[in-house]
Amino acid sequence: MDKAHTHVYWDHSNLFARMGDTCDDGKGAGLELGHRREARLSFPALFKLAVAGRTVDKAVAAGSVPPDMQKLWQHLGKVGLIVDLQERGASSGKEVAVDQALEIEMLKSLLDRPTPAIAVLLSADGGFRDTLDRFISRGWGVEVLAFSKGASPKLTRLPSDAPGAALFVDLDLWYYDLVYLEDISGKVVRKTSVLNLAKRKVL
Repeated sequence: MDKAHTHVYWDHSNLFARMGDTCDDGKGAGLELGHRREARLSFPALFKLAVAGRTVDKAVAAGSVPPDMQKLWQHLGKVGLIVDLQERGASSGKEVAVDQALEIEMLKSLLDRPTPAIAVLLSADGGFRDTLDRFISRGWGVEVLAFSKGASPKLTRLPSDAPGAALFVDLDLWYYDLVYLEDISGKVVRKTSVLNLAKRKVL
């Protein structure tokens, strides 16, 4: 396993929703009650945390393309991610094939890279478990980064008795390093703290 090289997969919709739940879950729990609508992710800080100083061979973000999201996707592109956008369903308005698009990129990594490396998934969605198991069974290291609120047990309890290795990284520990608050006018009312990489475990 080449531990110096990473492939990063960013499931933005799931990541953003779980960040919102961590801020304020609407049921009286959260780190910043009453501020869910103002909570924003610092893309550079989160990408830096995911990479953790290693060489990035591939980085893909998947999400949908409503008009009000274009600025967001431009920001993701600026931090070094290839953005794979999927159209929303015309009748339902829901995302179509976003997870599948990310899984295809993950499977391409398995096929294209001759030796195992580190796959980093930013998502709390248990639907990725089968693909992660394929990485692990083929000797890859798998790191899952997610906010714990709503994180699937399928991802928090990854197998340890396999050719590869697995690690769950709880983003709650870096909430104030990764999340800032922005009011309706676009003014930042709480900045992020300085990102602390010292407590970031890696494989």
